[in-house]
Amino acid sequence: MNDFVSPTNLTLQYPELGTGPVSTDIYRDPAIYEKEIEAIFKRSWHMVGRVNQLAEPGDFFVCDLPTFRYSVLICRDKSGAINGFHNVCQHRGNVVEHRSSGKNAVFMCRFHGWSYDLTGKLLRVRDEAGFHNLDKSKLNLKPVPTQVWQGFIFVYAGEEPAQSLEEYMGQQGRDIDGYPFELGTQMYQYETEVQCNWKLLVDSYSEVYHIPILHPQSLSPTMMVPDNPNGHFLGTWIKGPHRTNSHMSCFTPTNHPIQKLAYENQASPSIVSAQAADFKLPKGLNESRAKNWSVDLQVYFPALSFVLASGMYIAHQVWPLAANRCLYRKRGYMRKAETAAQRFGQENSQVEFRDVILEDLNTLERIQRSIDAGLIKEFNFHDQEVALRHQAYMVRETLKRYDAERTGK
Repeated sequence: MNDFVSPTNLTLQYPELGTGPVSTDIYRDPAIYEKEIEAIFKRSWHMVGRVNQLAEPGDFFVCDLPTFRYSVLICRDKSGAINGFHNVCQHRGNVVEHRSSGKNAVFMCRFHGWSYDLTGKLLRVRDEAGFHNLDKSKLNLKPVPTQVWQGFIFVYAGEEPAQSLEEYMGQQGRDIDGYPFELGTQMYQYETEVQCNWKLLVDSYSEVYHIPILHPQSLSPTMMVPDNPNGHFLGTWIKGPHRTNSHMSCFTPTNHPIQKLAYENQASPSIVSAQAADFKLPKGLNESRAKNWSVDLQVYFPALSFVLASGMYIAHQVWPLAANRCLYRKRGYMRKAETAAQRFGQENSQVEFRDVILEDLNTLERIQRSIDAGLIKEFNFHDQEVALRHQAYMVRETLKRYDAERTGK
């Protein structure tokens, strides 16, 4: 048996959130959605990749930002600096780079041949004499504000960020300083479009109240233990716009022989296994310092989340597309496997997470249809769903501030 004591009254620790029903209008109203894009997403930093994708000068990658319907070109220049640009040629608007990644000394548009260097400077205009009064100095690639946090590359969607990336990540970001993100050199990715509001998707992995019912085979056996059958959190910490949920786990799952074999042969401890011997906990991870801790879920408002374990981590990212449609990206990062058995363990983890996500996503689409039909106009949140209440609170408060800016009131 574990020494788990279920924390109670999580919601009451944050009285500003209230305890009453929460209107579902923010999950369905197109007008609210359009305002969210302006007030929230265009004023946020968005993760696009990691620095190890740009190991040498000339290395580049392209990342689509579906919410804004454009892509960004990220590269490392000869001085070693990381630069971000809109992937748009300044002649006629074609993309500058069609490939998803590679190595270049010069970027050349495949429409009319205009070329740019790694700092975005316009180098060459084909048949330049045919243009009238062309000022090349005003036709460099349009830069995108780009900064790095913990080895992750972020871009800002608006013209000029109101705060630096470090300020944006806030106390929660500072509290996990020292987490070994750089060891997750093996990466896999899933991406899919989901017919639901972006907040429903963020909500889905922000609570565990649903796990015994929705995931009885895929997740419940490894996260529910005898003295915590409902999978209550070890704790929830709200830090400004961001929040962390801390989970416990059953360290010796034996329900399936293949699963047991896979867990015994991880390249490093997984989300459901014990803490790595060489892992030193940052201040903001497992803040309760529980012995049976397995993983923390950190949500960075509005739609970026990290699942952080001692030997692997996952980045969840949601891109709004409409009031009832979004694109979901999941990237998993693991240490390099040294044996075939460890590689098998990693593949098993990928498949298990895929199955859990599929169970979530089709449920969310059914929920969205009920909301859109006007059949459910309020959510009544459980105490263990305090993170969902906080998400709704942050959306409403941010929209209020945006309205006040516009009206001057």
